[in-house]
Amino acid sequence: MTDPARETTWTWQEVVTTAALVFLIAGAGSVAAFTFWLQGLITPQVVLLGSGNRLSVLVTDGPARLLLATGDSPIDYENALGDVRPIFARRIDVLLVAGSGDTLRVPIAADGDSHVRSVNALAPLPRSVEADAIGAIQSFSSPQRIRLGPTTQVTLETAFPFAADPDVEFPAWRATVEHGETRVVILSDGPAAALFPPPIAPSVLAVSGADPAAAWGLSPGVAFVANSEMIDGPEMRAAFAESRRPPQWGYRVFPGEALRLKFVPGGVELPSEPAHDLAGTPTNVGIIPNAEAAARVIPRDEESRRFDVCKMGPTRFLAAARKDTVSWPRSRAASPFGVSF
Repeated sequence: MTDPARETTWTWQEVVTTAALVFLIAGAGSVAAFTFWLQGLITPQVVLLGSGNRLSVLVTDGPARLLLATGDSPIDYENALGDVRPIFARRIDVLLVAGSGDTLRVPIAADGDSHVRSVNALAPLPRSVEADAIGAIQSFSSPQRIRLGPTTQVTLETAFPFAADPDVEFPAWRATVEHGETRVVILSDGPAAALFPPPIAPSVLAVSGADPAAAWGLSPGVAFVANSEMIDGPEMRAAFAESRRPPQWGYRVFPGEALRLKFVPGGVELPSEPAHDLAGTPTNVGIIPNAEAAARVIPRDEESRRFDVCKMGPTRFLAAARKDTVSWPRSRAASPFGVSF
């Protein structure tokens, strides 16, 4: 006959052992998940956010975060940002405002975020109902450089087209994100490319607003990113069908969605799933050719006809940096928010 006391004692041993195993497994899983989350958080990256008729730009390097907000759809902007901003890392050190009229709706929403530490406009905002809603904010002089970390900096430039009226128009802008020798260039719109000196071979060229294909001839790179509201897939493929130097890959960012461009040793890691093949790569190729077989020649200076070689790295979709050098004005004093101006 079974002793009830011994049976109860054995059951408790099983319960304690099972609970301990569950705790250990859950703990190990939590550590692994936290490690993966932390790695994604500290990796320097540029994130393009679908914000209606414009793409906003989030640049992060460890705990430092810079957000350039523009666009006419606050809901899409918030959905895109929510997908990439961890719940325990919501601080925005520097919010930059760009646009006029309805393209200030997203900056209004961003300015209302209690996690924003500092707000600046890329240039004085033309008078409008939306500008009045934002209120008086300090504007940058151009060019301006912001250092997010020891290896990542953002250079911001503005320029007006000929005969533009600063009282009614916001200037075109260009943001150049540099991580080591790798560069990602973002333009306010396609025609803005003609208003600035040619950039030193960006790995990725992104266009926030209208007429994105117009920028390519003056700022070619390895990958091209555009707002899906401004160009559809067939138009993108047609725009580069006759180009002597088409981008290898093209991306269209939809409203409410985000595209991550992670800086890695040797270049920028690009996501493979939403990519449009614009250079005739076989559709079953998921890994780019190695550097020896994929040297790509891009003009450094159209007038001098000096050329540098853009080599793509050996793993995944990688838009690699070139070994160019450039000197910038010395940065200003460090700000209290983990970035320096």
